[in-house]
Amino acid sequence: MLNSISLVSFFVLGVIGWITYKIFIWPFYISPMRKIPGPPSESLLHGNLKTIMSEEAGVPHIRWVKKYGKIIKFYGMFNKPNLFIADAKLLQEITLNRAYDFVKPLNAAGLSLIGRGLVYAEGGDHKRQRKMANPAFTHNNVKEMVPSIVRVASTLKGSIEDEINSGETNINFTPYISKAALDIIGLVGFNYEFNSLTSPSELAIAYDSIFNSPVTPLRIALNLLSNYVPWIRKLPLEANIRFKNACAVTDRVSKRLVEERFKEAKNGELKEKDLLSLLININNTLPVEEKMTDEELKYQIMTFLFAGHETTAISTGWALYSLAQNPHAQDLLREELVKAFPDKSKFNPTYDEINSLEYLNCVVKETLRINTPAIYIRRVNIKDEVLGNYFIPKDTEITLGILALHKSPEIWGPTAENFDPKRWLDPSLTNNLTNLNYIPFSTGPKNCIGSKVALTEFKILLSILVRNFVFRPIEGFNIRKRAFPAPKAFPYLGLAVSIVES
Repeated sequence: MLNSISLVSFFVLGVIGWITYKIFIWPFYISPMRKIPGPPSESLLHGNLKTIMSEEAGVPHIRWVKKYGKIIKFYGMFNKPNLFIADAKLLQEITLNRAYDFVKPLNAAGLSLIGRGLVYAEGGDHKRQRKMANPAFTHNNVKEMVPSIVRVASTLKGSIEDEINSGETNINFTPYISKAALDIIGLVGFNYEFNSLTSPSELAIAYDSIFNSPVTPLRIALNLLSNYVPWIRKLPLEANIRFKNACAVTDRVSKRLVEERFKEAKNGELKEKDLLSLLININNTLPVEEKMTDEELKYQIMTFLFAGHETTAISTGWALYSLAQNPHAQDLLREELVKAFPDKSKFNPTYDEINSLEYLNCVVKETLRINTPAIYIRRVNIKDEVLGNYFIPKDTEITLGILALHKSPEIWGPTAENFDPKRWLDPSLTNNLTNLNYIPFSTGPKNCIGSKVALTEFKILLSILVRNFVFRPIEGFNIRKRAFPAPKAFPYLGLAVSIVES
């Protein structure tokens, strides 16, 4: 009996000692990263993560860069040292030169929602999936998507007009833009009519429950802890139930879409130009070792649904907000649109027409600079590295600060924090920009494969809205950019709207 008690005592003491070492001793006195400058830990449990999650998205990172430099150590869960980098040369090394030596860290929530498609695949799997998917995103294929995008944009315009005609002038644009983006990805991604703008959609409801529901400390904690303690997602909590239901809907819809297209392909009827049809047709021509599995094709759909609608919705929303805050810029854009499309009832641009609008291009680029949908990207080094003269042990989580680069005065001058589309007409600035200091879609072999689709969708949605409506801030209504789960307008994108007369 005594021996059993002694063994249990030694075990408990060992666990306490190990925890003490990992949380109290190793991060501050032994870790090779301890001499890297950065903010002090604020908590034994969450390090500096509470500050990152609770403040406006990206603000802590920018503050740290000003105080500590471009290479910063901060503390993650259980005081684990993390690295933050806002240096273009190091970013090139990590994302471009040696992209497969730096993998994406475990994200249990992300994997549950979109699976191991292009976003989370690594190594040979990623190379194979990327090679197979690239032909679906050619210039010509994107051009053929424009009529579908215009059709949904016109439905969105009609929905806003209905609100105004019913007497509403202060409108919550968050659900409208999100549903429009979902309807667009349904058409261009899978030739499928979600019709979420005009009728209830289980997929729209599922995404709304993830991205627009209240953000509580418990919800953030569950998201972070699930990476370390997977069973925590099985607890019968409301946040877990909501997340589980959303994942189930996404999985079920994706599986159904794949099965429907496979059935058409077997009957020789798969002649559409949506992304899924293109992927299946391409897949059927490849040797076995280069093909995607049925499961991987489902993951691509889950990825397109998530990344293809939420990022565009975020960008379009912030563009409207910035134009409402800067009426002169909004007037300039509308002047260009009126000249290009004199009869607003016949808004039906081609791909080339929408991309020929110079000031629209400036507004889009500036929005993606200061309100990029991905304010940072995260990586983990699979072996020991030396970065910026600092030794970085393998398995260190590394955050690459996209927004910090996009707001760097060294690159963008003293007005780096300001929304100024005209800066993109200045050759002294644009001649010094590269795919390493302006990276709204990341860079290298793991960059966003759908960037051309996203930009086309963004431009068309923004064009039809600004051509038809005037946007102003709602007096007394303040909007901030929340950090979790995505950099969206909080509490929602509310704007005062009026119709542009013919």
